[in-house]
Amino acid sequence: MMSGQTNGKLVERIDAVFLPVRNLNESLIWYQDIFAFDLRWKNERMCGLAIAPNCGFHLVEISDFQPITKYTPFNYVVKDVEEVRNMLIEKKVTVSDLRIGEPKRFDLADINGNMISVIEL
Repeated sequence: MMSGQTNGKLVERIDAVFLPVRNLNESLIWYQDIFAFDLRWKNERMCGLAIAPNCGFHLVEISDFQPITKYTPFNYVVKDVEEVRNMLIEKKVTVSDLRIGEPKRFDLADINGNMISVIEL
């Protein structure tokens, strides 16, 4: 029997998301410029960025990199999706139209062409 487990639950939460990128340094600069994420740590191949407590967001340089374009691997949660979308447009980020339905949302493409969803909760 495992100690500390209740109701059969084995996992408490997802600790971190790892996003593949073409060039670590270029991507790090882009994420800091666009989103003002603070750098938590960095090594030759990956880095961790600070978004919120208990939320690890990591960029990982991949030698045979292919952008994630067929789905969004995660969502950024924001307070005002239209305001954030307009701010990203001003920063020349490629964004989709606002999506119909709940939650209010849109997709963006990062410097590597990875698709990410932005949702209002």
